[in-house]
Amino acid sequence: MHYLVTGGAGFIGTNLSMELIALGHTVSVIDNLCISELNVAELEALGVTLHIEDIRNFAAIEPYFEGVDVVVHLAAMNRAQRSIEMPLEANEVNITGTLNCLEAARRHKVKRFVNVSSSSVYVNQRDVLLAEDMPLAPPHPYGVGKLAGEHYARIYKELYELPTVSLRFFSVYGPRQLGHIEKAGVVAKFIHHAMTDTPLEIYGEGTQLRNFSYVADVVECVVRASQEPKTIGEVINVANPHEVDVNYLASVVKSVTGKEIAITYTEALKGDPSRNPADTTKCARILGFVPQCTFEEGIRKTYDWYCSRM
Repeated sequence: MHYLVTGGAGFIGTNLSMELIALGHTVSVIDNLCISELNVAELEALGVTLHIEDIRNFAAIEPYFEGVDVVVHLAAMNRAQRSIEMPLEANEVNITGTLNCLEAARRHKVKRFVNVSSSSVYVNQRDVLLAEDMPLAPPHPYGVGKLAGEHYARIYKELYELPTVSLRFFSVYGPRQLGHIEKAGVVAKFIHHAMTDTPLEIYGEGTQLRNFSYVADVVECVVRASQEPKTIGEVINVANPHEVDVNYLASVVKSVTGKEIAITYTEALKGDPSRNPADTTKCARILGFVPQCTFEEGIRKTYDWYCSRM
């Protein structure tokens, strides 16, 4: 099949594109390369066709949906704190950009549209598993944008018969996630700091819990969701059900890297939940999927990738 991956030159997109190529599919990518050009040469060497465009520009991206079987929509202005600082841009990218991709897919009769959403759509909860059918109250503009994207995906299925599915990702980490960029993911940031002998900065007390999900497991779920008929019209959590707190993450990074790095604690971030525990029952039932990579193994694999790049 021909897959089009928006945001396909990013961290998750590159891992997905590589897996799709390995499975024998044709892959094209739309990415504006606003974060990094690090993965471009590797993707092109694999035969991935890269279109350097911005999803906010409908006229520019619409022709690239012709002949596509499956769209995986990953492109976004991610990170909650970035959206808090730049809510207008977050709205343009995450809502208007998603609508542009859905409309282009409709016009070209794409067979499946996989919309990548986020755990950020949920209201902050401490003691309740986050299930797909519970009331939602996103705590920041990024979450609002992701929830709007889910509703647009639903509407395009109901009104225009575009086969859509929305996947809510939880704290994805792994090789190719950049730790030196602004608002970097915490796993990549900690590994980068450890390798550069920089203190690990923890927001709050470090007791916040996360369902850290290894990227290869997440990619496997995306591939299954793009092909399984039962996913059409569904919203599905994609996460490792095992929770880890940030202090433990820091200890594992120190152990894996062999570095005795200092830890500094600073003020907690606005909108940052103390816990967002994923209910993965639906993912296991519909996709038949159970994560294969343990947290410690995932940190080791991520560190090994960083070592190979440095």
